[in-house]
Amino acid sequence: MTGSNATAVVVPLIAVITLNASSFEVGVLNAAESLAAAVLGIHIGRWCDRIGPDRTMLVSNLTGAVATIGLFAVLHAGVLSFPLLLALLLVVGLAELGFDISRTGYTVSLVPRERLPHANALIEGANAIGEGIGPSVGGWLFDAVGAALSLLFDFVTYVCSSLLVLLNVLERRKRKTVASEHTSRRDGSAPAETDGDGDGDVLSGLRFVWGNGIIRSIAFSAGQFNFFTAAFFTIYYVFVVRVLHMDPVAVGLAATCSGIGGIVSSVAAGALIRRMASGPLFIATLLAPALAALLVPLSALTIGYGNAVVIALVCVSQFVWSFTVTVNLVLSESIKQVTTPERLLGQVSSVERVIALAAEPIGALAGGLFADMIGEDIALYLCAVGLAVSTAWALGEHGILSFCKPDEWQR
Repeated sequence: MTGSNATAVVVPLIAVITLNASSFEVGVLNAAESLAAAVLGIHIGRWCDRIGPDRTMLVSNLTGAVATIGLFAVLHAGVLSFPLLLALLLVVGLAELGFDISRTGYTVSLVPRERLPHANALIEGANAIGEGIGPSVGGWLFDAVGAALSLLFDFVTYVCSSLLVLLNVLERRKRKTVASEHTSRRDGSAPAETDGDGDGDVLSGLRFVWGNGIIRSIAFSAGQFNFFTAAFFTIYYVFVVRVLHMDPVAVGLAATCSGIGGIVSSVAAGALIRRMASGPLFIATLLAPALAALLVPLSALTIGYGNAVVIALVCVSQFVWSFTVTVNLVLSESIKQVTTPERLLGQVSSVERVIALAAEPIGALAGGLFADMIGEDIALYLCAVGLAVSTAWALGEHGILSFCKPDEWQR
């Protein structure tokens, strides 16, 4: 993840500095990556269920590595164009989506049921670290070694990840072969195939999400939350710079507090999930970011008390936001893993990702539009209300409140 987060900074710099891209073209790069993933996400999920999450993760890593080294090659050769950059980014986006979708089933296949919340917390902690240091690494590499060579860092991380997954695939295949041979010798039966068939047509995952009240409440509350999150952070940077008069160092400090919140949350999430009822915890971790969001426009009322007070409020906002969102992600992922049949995990994960990817770019555009129409402060208040209202999806009789926590989670 650190490599991908580094490249997330390097690619826009390549577009702007090397290709002299306009703001619109940079927006096209971001939107096209999300659009391709949203359109093909369900198909990737079904493929994951057919061939297995470990193989999907391996193919995704190798695809990302090939696309990244391809971008390095054309950039180094001086033949990079905007359409070629766009095409390679589409491939990278699909590879990252395949990795994210397969991670759910991959975790289930490796981790005992009672350890799922702990494992998911560790994964989110690693993500928080990658999101915290990746952009800094990317910017430093771009400045130190240039655009082309800075991409090699991401390529190396893809290769290392691929090797680790490959070793696990080979080990699992060896164990399955030994177990199959032992069974065959014992009862004289032929070895059974272990790969699933994806369980039905391409819409199986969508039907399961819609038909299962618990998963539906998670997916649609997350979709609405992501919509208003994208809207909020579209306005956030303009507001803290122009209205709160925060300099780049202060903005970076707030971002650091956000990263720290995610890391601290990854340590505490397991204990919170064990000790609290899952439904109320889920709702609380949607309401808390809404309250944290309110601190940003409210901090404008404290400008007269000095910049330190304003910066402190924004930093607290970002810490609380990241802390509670991370707990929500860990809880949501763990509930999905114990509620969804393993043969459908890839498809269900892909449906959730498609909802999120469809909501984010629309939310970003809506946030900018409403900020221009009614002002940044009022728009931020509306975003906070929208974030809080996302809990409505979880309040139904058959929603998240009906989820019974497994006994293993309480140990």
